Amino acid sequence: MNAKERGVVVDVLPKMGFSKERCTVKNVLIVDNDLGFIFWIGGVVITANYQPWPACSLSDASVLVDKAAVPIDLLIVNPSLPGVSELIALLRRSQRKLKVIALGAKGNLKLAGINSWRQRPGPAVEKSARREWLEAVKNMFLGQTRAA
Repeated sequence: MNAKERGVVVDVLPKMGFSKERCTVKNVLIVDNDLGFIFWIGGVVITANYQPWPACSLSDASVLVDKAAVPIDLLIVNPSLPGVSELIALLRRSQRKLKVIALGAKGNLKLAGINSWRQRPGPAVEKSARREWLEAVKNMFLGQTRAA
C-alpha cells in the first residue's frame, strides 16, 4: 500500500461514521479479511459505546495506528493473517494495557499475548451471538477475560 492509498484509508473513515473525537473512552481495532464480520462486530462495539476502527489487513491496521494516531485499547483480530504476532507486539509496546481477542477455536494457533479466543458467528447471526460478543467486549474492559 503506497502513501496515497494510506491517506485514503484514513480520509474515508469519517465518511463511514468513524471519528477519533466521537468516543474518547475506548478504541477497538478490528482486523479481519471478512468485511461483513468487521461491520457486524463494529455494530456490537458501537452498542457498547466504544469506538470501532476497522481494518481489512495488517497494513490497513498499521496505517490507522500510525497516521490516525489512535491509542488502541482492544484488538479483535483474525490470527490466521500473516504478521499478527508482530502487530500485537507493536501495539503492546505503546499500549501496555492492550487486550486482545482472537477469532477462532482456542489454541488453533499458538500466539503470545492473546487474552481471549472467541468463535466467529455463523452465517445466520442470532441475537444471542450478538449478546455474547457484546458481553465479551465489555468484559475485556472490566478485566474479566474468559475463553469462549
